[in-house]
Amino acid sequence: MPRPTLFLLLALLLLAAPAGHAATWCVRNHTELQQALTAAAASPEDDEIKLHEGIYTTYAGTFTYSAQTTGWMWITGGWYTVDNNDCAQMRMDASRTILDGAGQNRVLQIILMPPAGTTQTARLGVMNLTIANGYGDSATNQRGGGIQMNSYSDGYTELWLDRVIVANSDGYFGGGADLYAKNGFVRVANSLFDNNDASASAFGHAAINVVATAASVSPAIIIANSTFARGRCASTGTRGCGVGVGLPAGVHLAVLNSLFHDNALSDLNIEGMAVIGLGNGSAAAEYSLIPTLSGNLPLAATHAFTGDPMFVDPANGNFRLRDASPLIDRGLAPLPYYPLGGSDLDAQPRVRFGAVDPGPYENQTRAWLFIDGFEP
Repeated sequence: MPRPTLFLLLALLLLAAPAGHAATWCVRNHTELQQALTAAAASPEDDEIKLHEGIYTTYAGTFTYSAQTTGWMWITGGWYTVDNNDCAQMRMDASRTILDGAGQNRVLQIILMPPAGTTQTARLGVMNLTIANGYGDSATNQRGGGIQMNSYSDGYTELWLDRVIVANSDGYFGGGADLYAKNGFVRVANSLFDNNDASASAFGHAAINVVATAASVSPAIIIANSTFARGRCASTGTRGCGVGVGLPAGVHLAVLNSLFHDNALSDLNIEGMAVIGLGNGSAAAEYSLIPTLSGNLPLAATHAFTGDPMFVDPANGNFRLRDASPLIDRGLAPLPYYPLGGSDLDAQPRVRFGAVDPGPYENQTRAWLFIDGFEP
């Protein structure tokens, strides 16, 4: 089983082809994308679906991967042609590859449901793309209007969202994302969740639940270098409209270098599962801005940020840090569980002035303020 000391190695594998006898698809349109998802779900191998830069709209319904076989499966955006070689290179810019629900469909559904008793490990990941304008029908309790990633495997499964923008999506529970692992690990990193809504329930941005994990894995849920802003919802009880996390005994949440802003009712809701007989887990945050908490479990926060983060234009969805932001260079690095990689969500240098910024974007211009002795 993966251990904290192995997360560095595991994360570096993102930059390589999936392990084993990998099958790879290079797709250019919505029809090819669904064909690749269907083929990958039926494949016993480790798979990668490479998306050319462009817009993929859910004309025929939700893009769906529903598998009974375990293994690795990655969906990666930002690919383009070089010298007539299809999907030859990847541009690390999530805004250039868009999966669009057109306000009518859940955008992407990834389901792993192998036979009971399965012990094989799996990893399911989405990287370097935008998921936008999703709609999960509240009448049928469709969770995760933007993306739903659920593993019902008895074997250990990792769910990864890395360098992903989830925006303008609505769902019954977890408007932007619904992430669930029966046994495993969830990682959300270098990502932006903006203007998502759970219009009939709670957690506008994301609902995250890990029911059990390996004894050697802690934290089992990581939220790192991500921003969650302008979440809205109907709310249920004390639950709010940001991110909701369910923590049974043995499951630990770590929030690192992340920023929560203007989420209705609460930014982060943390709930134990003792009420359903699964006990209570634990949660901690470092170098993060989390103005409002809710739920029945405490958050052990250290090096907490307060006040105005000074985003460039939050009213219009620009959550980069202004030159005068007090958060520049205030993040924790290197992170104790995995590397950040060399670039931010804009494909700009991740560490610009000697230290990392919290959130998915690294300020690239502040150093100019100090030329000729000028200081803000």
